[in-house]
Amino acid sequence: MSISVIQHKSNGIVEIQVMGSFDFSLFNDFRVAYEEYIGQSQHFIVNLESVEYLDSAALGMLLSMKTALGEPVKIEIVGANDFIRNILMISRFDKRFEIR
Repeated sequence: MSISVIQHKSNGIVEIQVMGSFDFSLFNDFRVAYEEYIGQSQHFIVNLESVEYLDSAALGMLLSMKTALGEPVKIEIVGANDFIRNILMISRFDKRFEIR
């Protein structure tokens, strides 16, 4: 379980890649991953390509991220497998995030 952050300076995108299980154990690391970019970037990508498991704590962390960054900031969730995508859709995350 880990998180990495890539800042694409050419287009102003901050990409947060989550690997392994996306659960409460990543709470602090996930928050730290986007906190330093508050007010600096208007576009974030949360890459779930390497996530095998996601729980309700992860959903809460995504919502907290949305709140902390503010409404005009675009957050895309990308790379989710079918199981995780289904959880996101059932939870109506497609209304708050762009899911690709």
